[in-house]
Amino acid sequence: MPEVFKSGKTKPESDEIKKILGEKMTGSSFGSCVPRPHRFKFESQQDDETVLLLGRRHIVTNFGWIALICFAFVIPFFWGEFPFLKALDGNTLVSLTMLWYLGLLFFGLQSFLMWFYNVYIITNERLVDVDFVGLLSKTVNVAQLGKVEDVNYTQNGFLANLFDYGDVIVQTASEQKTPDSSGEASAFTFESVAFPDRVAALISQLTEEAEK
Repeated sequence: MPEVFKSGKTKPESDEIKKILGEKMTGSSFGSCVPRPHRFKFESQQDDETVLLLGRRHIVTNFGWIALICFAFVIPFFWGEFPFLKALDGNTLVSLTMLWYLGLLFFGLQSFLMWFYNVYIITNERLVDVDFVGLLSKTVNVAQLGKVEDVNYTQNGFLANLFDYGDVIVQTASEQKTPDSSGEASAFTFESVAFPDRVAALISQLTEEAEK
């Protein structure tokens, strides 16, 4: 889809936007909610377009696959407890152990990359939701701020409230379903994002300013 590039100066941030971005936001590139990321560019970004917020799933959501890897890491130490493995010779057990740990390494690397590169981007002009279905397949949803009709967020569960993360749901005028959004309330559902109240407030404020 061709992009329409605009010319002109970037619109300065309002006091409301500065206040939202200045409260409870992290600055690390590996963070779950990064305001004004330095030296960050994305595909189709326009010359006068400024990235205000880069986000991804809260880092706490990685604890599940990390715990699984930690559990699976010690399993080879108990090969001898499995009767069907006792019959294997030493070289076969060594090869099996190497394959086991290579599989764990691949699983861990894939899980990290899927977390790191599945991001949402909020600019001064639009919303961009990048979802990787696999390492070689991705879906990118884009919506202009002027098309946003409604924004809300939800926090469900003890961990979500303890670590302050939740789902931000954005409804647009031209809502469409994509393969990655099956089961979601909207094509623009930012799942398990840090500080969902601030993210929702930022989108609402930008939408309000875009309509003026």
